[in-house]
Amino acid sequence: CPDPTTDRKLNTANRKIAVAEYSYGPSDPDVENADFWQEKAEVWGVSPSKAKSRKCGNCRVFDVTPWMQDCIQATSQSDTYIKESGVQSGYCRVHEFTCAATRTCDFWIKGGPMNSEIETEDIEEAREEGEL
Repeated sequence: CPDPTTDRKLNTANRKIAVAEYSYGPSDPDVENADFWQEKAEVWGVSPSKAKSRKCGNCRVFDVTPWMQDCIQATSQSDTYIKESGVQSGYCRVHEFTCAATRTCDFWIKGGPMNSEIETEDIEEAREEGEL
């Protein structure tokens, strides 16, 4: 398992970096946040409604493989929103933390979620080659 899935402090630290540097959010996906989605729309050059469709749950680097789900059981409990809402959690292969399917960040990539071991290996290879 990746270190952030077994180390809550590291997972939390990586999530805080994603919030600060890549606008991971919104903080409460259950509340309308027009400003957040307007900012995402501007980053991606799309409409706010299109931006709202780009979430971690459909991001190419959102790892929900069975193996990863076993790994993230403990760290998903450190995210109050995930714990209280019961929303699907996965592991962000770029920012290296457990994230909620209903959130997003500036780094969203079309084509997810990652749900097979082959895809996991593809992402790791891309990271090693400096593509991510």
